[in-house]
Amino acid sequence: MRAEHEARRVLNHELVHWIAFAHHKPGSIPEYKAHGTDAKPATGEAAQARARGAMIAWAMQNGA
Repeated sequence: MRAEHEARRVLNHELVHWIAFAHHKPGSIPEYKAHGTDAKPATGEAAQARARGAMIAWAMQNGA
């Protein structure tokens, strides 16, 4: 039950960020691409966001 709650909490947290992003910078939102399509190389900002997400996930697993 707790894992399901945490998963929903993470999804809601991500949704809030997407809504804020859409409100403040609507022209900068990337277009949707189906799985299997060639993606552009990651920018420095995208790499930092992935690294930040990995660190948050790591901290949550370690009980921080």
